[in-house]
Amino acid sequence: MSHGIRSGAGAAERGFSLVELMVAMAIGLVVVLAVTSLIVVSQTRERTTGGSNDMNQSSAYAATVVDQALRSAGAGFAQGWDLGALGCQPYLSYKTAAVLPRSTSLPAPFAGLLGGGTATANLRIAPVLIGQGQAAGGSDILAVMSGSAAIGDVPRRIRDFVDGSSTEARVRLDTTLALHADDVLLLSRPESEACAISQVKSNFVHSAGQDVVTLAGDYYRSTLDNSNTLQTLTGGGEAFVTGLGNGSSGNLSMQLFGAGTDRVLYRYDMLRQSGNDAAEALAEGVVAMRAIYVVDANIDTAGATPAPTWTAPTGDWAIGTLLAKSRTDRARALRQIVGVRVSLLLRSSVRQSVVAAPASYVMLQGLAGERTVNLSDADRRFAHRLIELTVPLRNALMVQPSF
Repeated sequence: MSHGIRSGAGAAERGFSLVELMVAMAIGLVVVLAVTSLIVVSQTRERTTGGSNDMNQSSAYAATVVDQALRSAGAGFAQGWDLGALGCQPYLSYKTAAVLPRSTSLPAPFAGLLGGGTATANLRIAPVLIGQGQAAGGSDILAVMSGSAAIGDVPRRIRDFVDGSSTEARVRLDTTLALHADDVLLLSRPESEACAISQVKSNFVHSAGQDVVTLAGDYYRSTLDNSNTLQTLTGGGEAFVTGLGNGSSGNLSMQLFGAGTDRVLYRYDMLRQSGNDAAEALAEGVVAMRAIYVVDANIDTAGATPAPTWTAPTGDWAIGTLLAKSRTDRARALRQIVGVRVSLLLRSSVRQSVVAAPASYVMLQGLAGERTVNLSDADRRFAHRLIELTVPLRNALMVQPSF
């Protein structure tokens, strides 16, 4: 019996045979490979899904920012379209530094706007302007301007220039009601190409019967071009003032939007209120941006035909040609722009193992300004998304002759 017990113990201690061990290793290897493949597929799908989600979030954010800017376009000055405000050349200083007109090219990707260099100085006050293909890489540039102040959008007559100096000036209005300290104002004259952006002095307090307001502060500028000063612009009872916002609230907005060669949508503050003369990255993955106008050629005639039409920013509507028109023709043309359609093509940041995009995308398909973007074989490995939005310019649609 003891011999049998020892034999049984020896058999138990003998372990796996080589064949059994190899079979177990083979099974284990298959299981490891299956689990590894599952993990790889899962992580690939997670990256792809994450990239698509990022692209969708980026597109939603970019579209929202552009949409909000366009919906406010023209606020503050559109009502003064026939009083020299619409299409005027703005003269603006910020904290004693001359900002507008600009005599040098804008920072990338906006350096090509209006041809760049000194031509940039011809940029005018307008709710929306489109520079087709003028951004780096061939994207369009959107220039959007707006403001909002407590005095409302209706222009007020400046009765006369009282006195002034290099640091402040006083002008007489019909009323100073609803004016506040640090309000930013647009001063225009119907027969003048130039206009000025100035500011109410910080210690101003309205009182009953008060009709004189002092201009001073961060936005104050006493001289305009070689033939105009604040006095020549506002004297004689022919000038007007409209509110653009308040220096402390940031309501005044003059922005540029455009896509760079690095597939980033940029925004540039033409006022340089931060003191930084550089574009701000807004959203990643934006391959291209394309925009066209909605033009109502009969905006002054109710029920007239044809109805508003899609109009590409080319020919008579090219930004350079549009701004080079005579003062009255330019104001009339800018007023006829009652909407904008914007197309954005975005790309995911995650490369896929298979072709994930068609060979080309058509932006603004079937409309004026249609553009085809062809993708390389390498780009087709990334998911793409095309989004478009149409935004009515409500401030242009509500405009009526002022006087």
